[in-house]
Amino acid sequence: MQSNDSKNTGTTSERALTRRQIDLLSIAEGFFESSILFALNKLDIFNIVGEDDKTLSQIARETSAAPESLSRLLNAGVATKFLVSTDAITFCVAEKWKPVLLRSYGDSYLGSWLSLLHYLSASMIDLDQAAVDGKPTVNLLDSKVHDDIFEFTMAMHNYAVYRGRDLVRFLDLGGCRTLLDLGCGPGTYGLELASANPDLSLFLLDLPEVLEVTREVVEKYSINEPVNYLAIDVTQQEIPDSYDVVLVSNTLHMLSEENSRKLLQRLYRNVNPGGSLIVQFQSLNDNRMGGRWPIMLDLVQMCITENGRNHSVGETREWMEDAGYKDIEYCGMTLMNTNGFLRGYRPD
Repeated sequence: MQSNDSKNTGTTSERALTRRQIDLLSIAEGFFESSILFALNKLDIFNIVGEDDKTLSQIARETSAAPESLSRLLNAGVATKFLVSTDAITFCVAEKWKPVLLRSYGDSYLGSWLSLLHYLSASMIDLDQAAVDGKPTVNLLDSKVHDDIFEFTMAMHNYAVYRGRDLVRFLDLGGCRTLLDLGCGPGTYGLELASANPDLSLFLLDLPEVLEVTREVVEKYSINEPVNYLAIDVTQQEIPDSYDVVLVSNTLHMLSEENSRKLLQRLYRNVNPGGSLIVQFQSLNDNRMGGRWPIMLDLVQMCITENGRNHSVGETREWMEDAGYKDIEYCGMTLMNTNGFLRGYRPD
């Protein structure tokens, strides 16, 4: 006969197992909610609805979607609390999500970043195969998201805008007159730094098609000095002139170690004597076992690039030292910011 103590132990054990099952399934089933969010965002339904209510027929007309199948997606949006409806006919965007899902809210909008995450989620489906083959699961050049330069560049702006303001608080540019933002994308980091340092002349370098979008982002900022645009493919062309500060932000993880080293060595001549190179990135621990987002970023690179991988503070510092930079220091930022940066100087 089983004692009461045994029964209690068994019950406790069963409850713990059930809790583990629930926790595991919650993680595994997370793609349901994200898939609904991605679909609503891709169809631009949040912005179609906007601040007002819209009926199913109105949304169907503006998305060219079949009303019956669209209604199923909209109802799922209600179930996941992105949308609100009491009759399955009229829908509005949940008040909680408006600041981040509606373009009209400006810099808090995250829709372009959601589009990029949608692409990344597709690339991660065959993560197991990437681990076996050591090859990417998608062709980055064929990606629909990457073909849409505007959407991809604005995704980088969504990501960078608040982190750029954080960078301003931690990066002292006193006495610096020129800054080159290499591979600038939307130019957000450089623009935030130029806004906070009125005497700074900003040089934004990226591919010509990217800089077309960058110019639109620049219009959102009020800065003293004219912005200089360098339409250059750094894999094919030399970088002109030298600067007090060269910023390389969230770039090296897309390159191999060899190419990262080569880039840092090339940039040495683009830094004025006494000037500095800043490498901003989401660094892995030196044992490559964390933190959470740097590990995710490392896996993303395995799935979308031939040779990209994330890197640690220690190995990046070594690359900078080997390229000739001195007095290299690492600076982490706030807990809400996954970025930190290494700053090294070219001796006078």
